[in-house]
Amino acid sequence: MTPISRIFIGEIWKLLKRPMTWTLAIILVVLMVLIYGTLIGTILAPDGMGVDVEVDQSMGTSLEESLILPDGLYMGIGLVQLMVTALIIVLAAGMVGSDLSWGTIRTMLMMGAGRTPILIGKILALGVLGLAGLVIGMLLSIIGSLVTAVAVGEGIQFSSWATAGFVGEAGVLLFRSMIGIMVWATIAATITLMSRSLAAGLGASLALLFLGGQIGGLLGQLGNVGVWMGRALPNAGVDALNQLNAAIPPSYAAGDWAWILANIVGWLALLAIAAVVTFRRMDTLAAGS
Repeated sequence: MTPISRIFIGEIWKLLKRPMTWTLAIILVVLMVLIYGTLIGTILAPDGMGVDVEVDQSMGTSLEESLILPDGLYMGIGLVQLMVTALIIVLAAGMVGSDLSWGTIRTMLMMGAGRTPILIGKILALGVLGLAGLVIGMLLSIIGSLVTAVAVGEGIQFSSWATAGFVGEAGVLLFRSMIGIMVWATIAATITLMSRSLAAGLGASLALLFLGGQIGGLLGQLGNVGVWMGRALPNAGVDALNQLNAAIPPSYAAGDWAWILANIVGWLALLAIAAVVTFRRMDTLAAGS
């Protein structure tokens, strides 16, 4: 049986060869440049000509403060995490959907690759590209913060952020964001695999990403029962974890951590089981049709 390491390398190679991967990377870079360019332009616009931007108090007291380091790190990771999550959903659904439609799944099985190792290799490959996207996005956000500081006349104050503590905090933010990336990659890949449809996997995953929070909020209006129903949604644990990436993070009690971890671990386990069972029962001839 082909080892997982070879399958993983093969999946990375396939992703890097696909135009979709590079198109999504370009989209990430362009969006980051456009967002920071727009925000900097808003700050520099003369009074009465700019657009008032409401800033979340957890990110800073003003738009300028929330963009400039060290607080700019938190706004940056928030923007990057959302964009990379949406892009990794597209990539995950596209990876699984194309393998089913092109018949490459059948080819891999005929070459001796096990079904479970194939799934593991795909998720690991998506995780590596997700991490690469997060790192690139964070570097772009730091550059945007530095450009903002120079543009508003603050200058680059290295002493306020170029420290070991800053690097460590950036690592923690990346780690939390990666947990969410892995959850969403697994959701998109599993839905696509179970439905055997790229459109279904992509549509359902993106709908859950952008509407899950609103659905949870509506359920919360029903009282304690609604609150717990909202906490059972697959995005609830990830959303709660991502809130810790704010400049002023919430303080979670032991009970909060219990349901957050239960949600994330539980959904990952459920999705993994569903994917493995579905793939093991799948007719590979039908999958390649």
